[in-house]
Amino acid sequence: MLPLKTLIVEDEAPARMELRYLLAPYPDAIQIVGEAASVPEARALIGAIDYDVVFLDVSMPGVSGMELAAELKATRPSVQIVFVSAYEEYAIDAFRVQAVDYLAKPVSPARIEETIRRLTAQTGTNAPSPSATDAEAAELEWVPCDQNGHTVPVPVEEIVYIVAEQDTIFVATRDGRLATRFTLGELETRLPEGFIRTHRSFIAQTRYVKEIMPYFNGTYLLKMKDKAGSEVLVSRSNVRRIKEVFHLN
Repeated sequence: MLPLKTLIVEDEAPARMELRYLLAPYPDAIQIVGEAASVPEARALIGAIDYDVVFLDVSMPGVSGMELAAELKATRPSVQIVFVSAYEEYAIDAFRVQAVDYLAKPVSPARIEETIRRLTAQTGTNAPSPSATDAEAAELEWVPCDQNGHTVPVPVEEIVYIVAEQDTIFVATRDGRLATRFTLGELETRLPEGFIRTHRSFIAQTRYVKEIMPYFNGTYLLKMKDKAGSEVLVSRSNVRRIKEVFHLN
């Protein structure tokens, strides 16, 4: 079968980059031919190309992803919709518009593989497995970062945390931060043991955690051992993992 023509609709550039990375091991099943940062932009692309699949964020400025999904089901019922959201409470609404799947951020490679299988099942074919090269990417010893147009290799043991801000991924050491070309998804899968994804925008190295503090609405903050005394956010969905790592009740 031909790859499914796919559109990614997500207002945050790092999230689009990460989803593209997660889908990359499935070139025989998925062909990403469009990205949109808003619903109006998505409408224009959908009007020009017959997409097979739309990966759609629920919460976006202006018109919501849920509204776009309802429009698609009314005008292009053959389009398969996969929601990608940090908010689990919209899952019921998602299936009311017959979404194929609902992915909660941060999305894991295993969860993406399940979604690919669901999408290809709709066409009566089997989903390919990710290639060995992609699935077994080498563990990083250094993270290449940019400083005034020069590449600075930062040893992974010196990384305190990593954060996505706007369109940029920053690697933070005890002394400061540098930008890197890697996405959070790439780093999450290639960093060695001791790093933990705490939030869709953060990865922290556990050896540099100074304090663990309850925050609000069930979230936590990690006070880090850098000169800035940085704080790393832990989402509600990742609090349990943090408690397990640090043996908290």
